[in-house]
Amino acid sequence: MSYNVFDILRELDSIVDFARAKLQWDILFFINSKGPSSVSEIAEGTNNSKKAVIDAIRKLIEKELIIKIKYDVYDLSDKGKQVLNKLNSFTSNTVPSQNDADHGNSTLSNMDNPSQNFYLLELIKISLLNNGILPIDKAYRELGISKQTLKYYLELFMQKKIFKKVNKKNFLGRNIQSAVLTSEGRKIAYRVPSLIKIRNNLFLRLLLKMTFSISYESALLKLMVFFALSSPIIIYYDGDAPIRMIGILWLYMLVFTSLLSVFAYLTMR
Repeated sequence: MSYNVFDILRELDSIVDFARAKLQWDILFFINSKGPSSVSEIAEGTNNSKKAVIDAIRKLIEKELIIKIKYDVYDLSDKGKQVLNKLNSFTSNTVPSQNDADHGNSTLSNMDNPSQNFYLLELIKISLLNNGILPIDKAYRELGISKQTLKYYLELFMQKKIFKKVNKKNFLGRNIQSAVLTSEGRKIAYRVPSLIKIRNNLFLRLLLKMTFSISYESALLKLMVFFALSSPIIIYYDGDAPIRMIGILWLYMLVFTSLLSVFAYLTMR
């Protein structure tokens, strides 16, 4: 038993040095937990500079532990999944047989699915609240991921015919490419109770329209910032008649948006 454990440890150390390649291990663990990720996301998630991450990624690619998916988005290779599976077996004090390794590889492969499912539901939700159109520039900021990562997932969902690209004209008359939810995507949405509630939530739709937002959380944040910054001005100039009228409107707006937010939240539950 100890001999097998020692062999596993020695093999792992020969692939990625435990003592001198901590960042490489951090990158492997990060991608394993988060799914396909960009350099910026890895750098932020591992608390390292982009330069250091790029150098470590280059070494991991040379070792065939990660692969470049598209743009600057990277994922674990089959070999990388095997290495992490062996490490999991070592930390669990078990020695993986061939069947265990195959099972572990399958499990690690399926670990990408939660990430895909999460982004799929989030993108569908954003689309439903925007009349079926996905605002890409807002979506990646809302989800806290890079634009490249969003493009990766979006192209993946386009291959599954959940979204499709269309050309739309902006207010200047120029053609711009947009992603829209397909009928297949809507079928998925109508199977998820929370998405059905969001689709029929008139209070939420009105709140998002008023705040130019694509999510309930961002709408609340904008309202809090607006009222927090405007309240000192209203109070300071309260003696002036025009400002007093504005203050009354401000108060009505505060009450209205507060009630609207409450109703939007209650109808989402």
